[in-house]
Amino acid sequence: MQIKSVLRKELLAARKLVSEEKRMELSFKTAEALFSTDEFKRADSVFCYINKKEEVYTRGIVSYAILCGKKVAAPMCRGGEMIFKYINDENDLEKGVFSVYEPKSYCTGAEVSPDTVCITPALCYNRQGYRIGYGKGYYDRFFEKNACVKIGLCFEENIIDFNPSEGDKAVDIIVTDKGVYRIKKPDTIRINENSE
Repeated sequence: MQIKSVLRKELLAARKLVSEEKRMELSFKTAEALFSTDEFKRADSVFCYINKKEEVYTRGIVSYAILCGKKVAAPMCRGGEMIFKYINDENDLEKGVFSVYEPKSYCTGAEVSPDTVCITPALCYNRQGYRIGYGKGYYDRFFEKNACVKIGLCFEENIIDFNPSEGDKAVDIIVTDKGVYRIKKPDTIRINENSE
């Protein structure tokens, strides 16, 4: 098992070595796998991050979801919290915190429901659905307060064995360039929990 902080540094360095051509090829396969899921097909609303350069490319996912008539929302981070706002197309985005594209100020706040699909970024996942993100905890705090279908995107090579931290929230499904993994697990990891 590897320590999350060490893994985070290694993964950030490693993904910079992936060519743009390879990243787009793997991203296309990942998106196709996502579109095949029943959860995506039946979702009225899709919450989706706008990718940074080295992440799984999501702009095509956003465009396709809008084309399918779904309400699409993108995240923005303020004061330690993450909220989602509806967007109609890429013209509703601007570069914001952490140089990530986010909804413009005029966009309206999105409503989450249990059927909302929330597409979640990560540097990697383990097979129990836990993720290593950027260490700020925005998604963990969002999932603590909002019930939705949590779908993690990553490339197959970024499914790695590691121990989650206390309070980490697992996704329900992981989608990669190789397919779809449905997770059966407790929702939140608890460290040193007393057994009865």
